[in-house]
Amino acid sequence: MSDAAASTQTFASGRYSKRKRTQVTYHLDDLDYSDTESDFEIPQAKKPKAKTTSKPLPQRKIFRFLDLPAELRNTIYSYTLSDPAGINIVGAFRHRRRTVMRMPAEFVNTPDGPRRRIQRYMNERNADHRKALPPIVPSLLAVNKQIYAEAVNILYDNEFVFIDSSSLYAFLINLGPSGARRLKSIRIMGWLHSRGKITYNHACFALLAWATNLTSLHIESPIGYWRSTNLGVDQFYRDAFPWIEAFGTAKGKRDAAIDILQLEETCFPNWRDSSGGSSHAEKVKKFKDMLVDYLNKRHNLIMAGPSKSAKKAKKKAASDEE
Repeated sequence: MSDAAASTQTFASGRYSKRKRTQVTYHLDDLDYSDTESDFEIPQAKKPKAKTTSKPLPQRKIFRFLDLPAELRNTIYSYTLSDPAGINIVGAFRHRRRTVMRMPAEFVNTPDGPRRRIQRYMNERNADHRKALPPIVPSLLAVNKQIYAEAVNILYDNEFVFIDSSSLYAFLINLGPSGARRLKSIRIMGWLHSRGKITYNHACFALLAWATNLTSLHIESPIGYWRSTNLGVDQFYRDAFPWIEAFGTAKGKRDAAIDILQLEETCFPNWRDSSGGSSHAEKVKKFKDMLVDYLNKRHNLIMAGPSKSAKKAKKKAASDEE
């Protein structure tokens, strides 16, 4: 076979003779590479270690709170559930929910308005003011039924001081009817007048209708607008009549709520005094007498039944149907 024929046959068969060169091999072991690691690997969460259960304490080392004498338990309850200065409360928001928080008494018992008191407290709030608050531990009542029965009245025997009516509303809406019935003493330091919050005055008293066991309700703020007439009696009756009527029904006395109502001197500022320098006692008496008069008129209106004009209209409607 000639050289031309051999080359043609080799090309046709697709085989070529190997070039004479040094063979090079690549070994993965020589490279800094791993198929299990990368710069973008998500770290694996560590598995939590199994918790080892410790051996229960022997009976002689268990502290039994209920084995203490009743006098000592009551002392502990008074330290953890009462505040001699009262429980001072201001409205707040937490987790998009309306709630309340405590604040020191010195920020509540000031001549400033409710909004200024809250702003001053928020501006000056720090660790020192937080430490000044005596601890209140209501979660102690959730330990068991016996502790709840022994200590619940100690908590609710405190005087609850609210910086304004919106704080009282936020407190009652979270407390519920069963807790409201245990309240004994309430003090309202501010009556709201702005358009956005004036409705809380009526709303808080609508919820206060649950609190039928109150022994005192103190008000330390002018009631209504500066131009309100009759010492603010009209405004108070419009806002508070749900509580006044519910309290009177529970006690079996129409004006029982007026007996526990305490009006401080701040309720009657000088610009509202149209009686020519009357004493505080005289203003309070006039205020309560007007409230009693409103209650009596309401009672007489209910007992009187439908008016003559209403009867005539009803009779005429019946005759027309015939």
